[in-house]
Amino acid sequence: MWLHIALLILGVTILQQGISLEVRAPRVAIVGGGIGGASASHFLTELLKKSVEIDLYEAKTIGGRLATIKIDKDEVEAGGSIIHSKNMYMQRFVKLLGLEKSPSSDETFGIWNGDEFIFIASDWSIVSLMKLFYRYGFQLFTLKSLISNMIEDFVKIYDLQDAGQSFANVTALLSAMNKDFPKLLKTSTKEYLLRKGCTEKMINELVQVATVVNYGQEVDIQSFVGSIAVAGIDGDLWSIKGGNKGVPEHLIYRNKKVNVVPSCVTKIRNLANDHDVSQYEVTYINKGSTDPMTSNYDIVIIAASLTSDQEFQIEFIEFPGNLVIPGKYQTTYATFIKANLKPKYFGLQESLDGILSCNPNKTIISSVGKVNPVDGSIRKDPQIWKVFSRKPLETSLVHDMFSEVIEKKEIAWKAYPHYSTKMNFDNFKLHDALYHVNVFEWAGSTMEMSAIAGRNVAILAYNDFLQKFHNSILDKETSEHTSKKLHCSEDL
Repeated sequence: MWLHIALLILGVTILQQGISLEVRAPRVAIVGGGIGGASASHFLTELLKKSVEIDLYEAKTIGGRLATIKIDKDEVEAGGSIIHSKNMYMQRFVKLLGLEKSPSSDETFGIWNGDEFIFIASDWSIVSLMKLFYRYGFQLFTLKSLISNMIEDFVKIYDLQDAGQSFANVTALLSAMNKDFPKLLKTSTKEYLLRKGCTEKMINELVQVATVVNYGQEVDIQSFVGSIAVAGIDGDLWSIKGGNKGVPEHLIYRNKKVNVVPSCVTKIRNLANDHDVSQYEVTYINKGSTDPMTSNYDIVIIAASLTSDQEFQIEFIEFPGNLVIPGKYQTTYATFIKANLKPKYFGLQESLDGILSCNPNKTIISSVGKVNPVDGSIRKDPQIWKVFSRKPLETSLVHDMFSEVIEKKEIAWKAYPHYSTKMNFDNFKLHDALYHVNVFEWAGSTMEMSAIAGRNVAILAYNDFLQKFHNSILDKETSEHTSKKLHCSEDL
């Protein structure tokens, strides 16, 4: 009885004060310094308070796919560039870090199928809406209602995570938002919207623009990410002044419990489960070196992609199963060009701020859009244009589309998963105290979803660590109690 009372007091103390200073601080390795790794480090530090030591490994640059690129004298967004007004973690991070928002500017755009523009937006939003209504009718409001309802369910995750709830896999997390969300992963966007009463015309044009521009893929992708893509072309969108990479950079570098290790992790070895030693041996190679080094950790969080097509591969040693994630990532080419756009190439009399493709197999490009510097300044001609495509742009095409080219740079991103309706792996928890943030990308890839996944893994790791600590105390107390009983018996 006294043992149960002692454990109850211990549990209350932990809940009220965090991990006791008498408990050895867990050594944590986080692999990946993008928004997922930054989120995990932030929330795990919050949960464990002072009792944590984090080594964060980044093979390239803190920020990951949130990056900027310099064109001529200006710095522009090169990776994830827009944030939705309903993205609560990005909102919180901006406020916490004292960063400044840059609202998206109202720009004229057109939807192009390679032969003609099926829609060109007006400077007046009401006129644009009327033009869309004329083409698609009431189906436009059906689509908007579906997306609004989805967002309403999606935001439930914030209250759940604020209450300390975590999920071992993607299916459980999505089910907590809406029990039908996991079904969306097994249904194509086109099939789902047809069932909901949307017309094929609107799906192949308006919805496909959203999936092509946001994910470089068409409406055969699963319908959860397809819905996210549609949400990304509607609503109040914004970015962060100075670049969206400011969020992971500040979350990581301002955290005194995080030690950034500029290295490539090559191996993770599962060690014997002994309470006195670390569970995992991480092998890594520092930048500029070829010599492997090792460190041991109690908790390992992988905030990087684990598919076989990634540049940096991790070998998992002495694990019961294969931990490489099936599937491939979609390669998107982002080409930045400082030049003047040739409207005649697109059959236009005047230039638009953005041209969006609903038929990338014919147009070659997925989109071309004017981008402003991340410092918020507005530049006169020649402008900087960002072109998304599935293949590198040939020089001849660049000169067909642009005149007076001052500078051109290209980045090939493994930007997001290649989506289908077959998701074969969805575990956040790979093994005891080994977690994977990026598995959530197979449901949908956004900055916010990476932040949500980072927090989910942080809560999982925290709860598992507390449970392990609780069990070790129980084992120790039981052992001591048994020893005392044996000692008494010997005295008798």
